[in-house]
Amino acid sequence: MAARTYDRTERAALERTRQAVIDIGSNSVRLVIYDGPRRAPFPICNEKSLCGLGRDLGEDGSLNPVAAETAIATLARFRVLLAEHGDPPTDIVATAAVREATDGDEFVARVRSLGLPVGIIPGGEEAQLSAFGVASFEPGANGLVGDMGGGSLELVSLKNDEPAAAASLSIGPLRLMRATGGDYKAAAKLVAKALADLDWLQNERNSTLYAVGGAWRAIARVHMNLRQHPLPVLHHYEMGGKDVIGACDLIMKQSRSSLEATPGISSKRADAIPYAALVLRMLIDGLKIPSVSISAGGLREGLLYRRLQPKVRRFDPLIAGAGFFASLLAPEPAMGSACISFLDNLFPDETFAQKRIRKAACLLGDIGAYFHPDMRAAQAFDTALRAPFYGVTHPERAAIALSLFCRHSGAKTPAGGAQIVALMSDGEQKRATEIGLALRFAAAIAPKAPHALRQCSLSRTDGELRFAAPGALRNLSDDTARKRFDALSAALGVKPVIEFAD
Repeated sequence: MAARTYDRTERAALERTRQAVIDIGSNSVRLVIYDGPRRAPFPICNEKSLCGLGRDLGEDGSLNPVAAETAIATLARFRVLLAEHGDPPTDIVATAAVREATDGDEFVARVRSLGLPVGIIPGGEEAQLSAFGVASFEPGANGLVGDMGGGSLELVSLKNDEPAAAASLSIGPLRLMRATGGDYKAAAKLVAKALADLDWLQNERNSTLYAVGGAWRAIARVHMNLRQHPLPVLHHYEMGGKDVIGACDLIMKQSRSSLEATPGISSKRADAIPYAALVLRMLIDGLKIPSVSISAGGLREGLLYRRLQPKVRRFDPLIAGAGFFASLLAPEPAMGSACISFLDNLFPDETFAQKRIRKAACLLGDIGAYFHPDMRAAQAFDTALRAPFYGVTHPERAAIALSLFCRHSGAKTPAGGAQIVALMSDGEQKRATEIGLALRFAAAIAPKAPHALRQCSLSRTDGELRFAAPGALRNLSDDTARKRFDALSAALGVKPVIEFAD
């Protein structure tokens, strides 16, 4: 079987590129430099400063001068960092605080004098970019996107990856704090009025809420700790609507000192978090939101996604990301695509969702090669769990991780990994183990040898697992390979058959 070739769309999606975004928000000023495939950019440099541009505005609506100076100093530092990274293509945007400040244009001029061509994003565009960021990380997403910034809340109806109705509401926590002086009841009235003015919002009743923004991620972190969730990855962390309301109520009852001592909450956000919780609670309660999914994709990722051609957008970000990881960590990255083909006939009834997880596991099958032999299984397991992959749920992460562990250690559960494995159903655990055992056999019959593996076939029919290869490869089948083939056959509950064509 010939090596796989990529079409133009795939090449564009997988093209490695370095790009950056500077986001000047109401609370934080952040620089993120990305590397990796266009369809799944990985943040390699993530710098932020909680400058608080939207805090303590002057009576005339001007930016706080201390916050503005802190922001300018931060941006001057970012300019040097960009130069050190070769001045990659960079989007530089300012949002609500600068957009609405009476001296916003003056601040923009100072930023531009640093050599940073910043633009102020209108509220509607900011909302659409947040939706694009979610779509980038969640292919096929449908629901309501809520991006909680310091000064505003962006709400967008997302339908099959495309933003529909959108609004930018001036009910960010910093603005609510300033307008109400710490009175939650007064803040609730402002939130209720802002939400009531959106006629289209009632169409999102019972929708999934994709939550974006540092304040809402902090609330999710609190919920994660309360629940003792075994995987500390916020992206695609899912919560029931009623559970989120409970977490919000708990946060709103805490003192500032108590919140500052809470794991996952920055001391600089502690005073704003209760207001973010208030908005989240009212949104969930008012729309009867059944579930909340935390998205790591937001405005910054939306800027990158918006540039992509429609065909490139449709490329699976999980597959793009897994392939990129393999290109960095696997001795022979082509082994991944060879394994995908080798296993194609092993699961004849697999669904589309199951197939993409199998493909990701195949691509990542050799990422443990450069680790210490005694640690390969554990390191590969942990890498799959914690790598910044997109378009993957927590149970799916667990499935990929278990497959990689079994690829190195056989049909076992990693030490201390029982809670992770328990994220999957029994059927999902069984399938992940079978994929791992198949990869383990492939690694024995053709170790780091994709050309040899492409000449072999593996199929399951009529109660048999049949391995076939040319006679010239007969000597590749040693005792280890046969034992691993028998283990795979036993896991599948079929008879092992090996054939070499002379």
